[in-house]
Amino acid sequence: MHNPASERLLAAAASLKALAAKLSDESGGSEDLDRIIAEIVAARKAQFGSRPRSRKGQGARAKLLAYFQENVGRPIDGEELQAVSGIGEWARRVRELRVEHGYDIEQVGRSTYVMHSSEPDPALAARWQLANSIRRQPGGGRSRIEAFFEANVGQVVTREQLDYVAKIKEGSRRVRELRDEEGWPINSHIDEPQLAPGEYRLVSSDPQDRRDPLQRDYAEGLREQVFSRDNYSCQSCGKDRVKAEQAGDSRFYLELHHKVAVADELAALPKSERNDAANLLTLCHSCHNLETEKLKRAKSAQRKGDR
Repeated sequence: MHNPASERLLAAAASLKALAAKLSDESGGSEDLDRIIAEIVAARKAQFGSRPRSRKGQGARAKLLAYFQENVGRPIDGEELQAVSGIGEWARRVRELRVEHGYDIEQVGRSTYVMHSSEPDPALAARWQLANSIRRQPGGGRSRIEAFFEANVGQVVTREQLDYVAKIKEGSRRVRELRDEEGWPINSHIDEPQLAPGEYRLVSSDPQDRRDPLQRDYAEGLREQVFSRDNYSCQSCGKDRVKAEQAGDSRFYLELHHKVAVADELAALPKSERNDAANLLTLCHSCHNLETEKLKRAKSAQRKGDR
């Protein structure tokens, strides 16, 4: 029985076989492959018609999940995911797999994703469910980011989670505002080498653990330079974050300390001296407080002696 769709598929298969042989000998062939794919899509539609509405549990999300699970660890491009799902809103379904179901699917490019485990992570699902509940709270993006950080003190949160909670694409900017304007001790990869770019950790929500306000005067590049030079360790007590946590100190974080002036004199220093890495060293927040108080007492005693 004559079947045009079948004939088109056979022709496409022959073309695909010829193209595969050609590609083994030379580069190129992208346009030829696109044409063959178009022929296959046309044959499918001619044989089966437009895609019917999928039955519950067999839709685009289920197809994407099955495809990811067959390709754990392999980067999958968006065009591939669109072809598998058969819909234009495939990215939304991928997000649902991550947010609602806790699958560890990482976005590694503009539209490229990798599934790291075929099984969902209940803790990750709970984190996203919490983010979803905070996202629905009234108020601005910054207030929702504050609530999310406070609900995850000591835990790593991502820029993507913050953007999702805030309903804006400026989560990183709001993090800087909380850190620099409000003094929240929020670590990034600059403070903790264990963190990846776009990951953050609120060390403590206790107002007594706020950062020294003068820390805002140091550019991130300078902070990273000094912290790296000092091996991300306090130059007074010798601890880094790992050692501090082993000792039971979960509130540990690093600050820059100026060697030659106490806090009330820093503003009077020329900027070249204030931001000279040679005159800066790394201290943890606790040791920085102790050192600052010690220098203030010494300065006060000196002033009294000069009278």
